[in-house]
Amino acid sequence: MKWIVGVSVVAAVVFAVATTTIPAQTIVPDPAVLKLFPAETQGVAFVDLAGLRNTPLGMEIMAQGQPLALGVPKIQDFVAATGFNFRDDVDRVTIGRLDARRAMFVIQARYDQFKVESYLADHVTRLDTYMGRSIYEDRDHDFGVTFIDGLVIAGYTDAVKKAVEQASLPASSIALRSDLMAAIRNFEAGSQVWAAGEFHFDELPATQLPQQAAGAGPILEILKTLQGGTYQMRVDTGIHAIAVANFTSAENAKTLSDLSRGLIGLVKTQVAVPNPDLLHALDGLQVSNSGTQMVVNIDEPGDLVKKLRELRQSRGLRRFRG
Repeated sequence: MKWIVGVSVVAAVVFAVATTTIPAQTIVPDPAVLKLFPAETQGVAFVDLAGLRNTPLGMEIMAQGQPLALGVPKIQDFVAATGFNFRDDVDRVTIGRLDARRAMFVIQARYDQFKVESYLADHVTRLDTYMGRSIYEDRDHDFGVTFIDGLVIAGYTDAVKKAVEQASLPASSIALRSDLMAAIRNFEAGSQVWAAGEFHFDELPATQLPQQAAGAGPILEILKTLQGGTYQMRVDTGIHAIAVANFTSAENAKTLSDLSRGLIGLVKTQVAVPNPDLLHALDGLQVSNSGTQMVVNIDEPGDLVKKLRELRQSRGLRRFRG
């Protein structure tokens, strides 16, 4: 019988060594899409809507969202003329951030190109031709749309033209910065949502809100040293996400991490009895720091996510009725 114990120990050691040498599987970004973005792109974000629709939780969350056309006459007209359904027909969207105000979108979708082009031709201020590609331009908003190999390219007009230039190059001719590409290639396989890039606190939405809070000055000073970061999310039976924020110093990353952990602990003491679901959600939120980075790990089960969504919606409905 001793030989069984010996073999088991050896097998355990071999398994441990083997598993520690196997790297985690990472995503395989589409080079035909990434090569369309110009060299000045500061950040890239990606949403795999088809992948989200293939998960029960993702499909349920998307089904509860408001239709994009609701309350937007121009979009309603577009949908009526083309039969395009944003929720069901868009499969993947890749967004390139050129600066704080300009962006470019590469959209993979199922649509009737003839109907879409006909609609654009009737509603844009200018139809231009660039390197053999038709570009539908809204000159009032410096916005253009073109079609490349079934992809819809839309955004800042000069960026759209650069995408046309890039399309003529081999798939390996990706102009994105090497550090940005390295971050993208490091995302875990199965992530339906990811983003990486350079951005600063004053470029984020609603950055004026913290200034209204008493004692927010020191935190604001730390947030002003934000240099960008990454985000990845996988949806299956739950939500699993990792957000990494890069700061100019390790001290700032540690200070903000400590403050965040303290705030989570404080909230836990206040909601433990009246709202156990929120307490459970806070247990799935972990904050750590490493060097100049602050890392936030989110791991929430699907049932809890749905409960919290229902709670938020019911509160919003009561507030609306009141």
